[in-house]
Amino acid sequence: MKFLKNRVGRARQIGKGAQSSLELAASLVVIFILLFGSLQVFFWVNKRLVQRQKDYEVQRVTAGNSGSEVKVDETNYPKLNIFGQ
Repeated sequence: MKFLKNRVGRARQIGKGAQSSLELAASLVVIFILLFGSLQVFFWVNKRLVQRQKDYEVQRVTAGNSGSEVKVDETNYPKLNIFGQ
């Protein structure tokens, strides 16, 4: 009987190690997906800020000299595309 108890105990230890390996693999996949998504958002914000600054510099003098409101056309700004489609 002692032999059977020892054998069951080892199987449980192996199962716990396998579970932790699976959890580690799953968490690494999730971390890489979040990292990739946050990098895509960062690049999108950076491109958008550059484009807005260019438009601001072009329209700055016009807006300062006129009494009317100058609107920025955002149709040519980069769209957020996380998955690269």
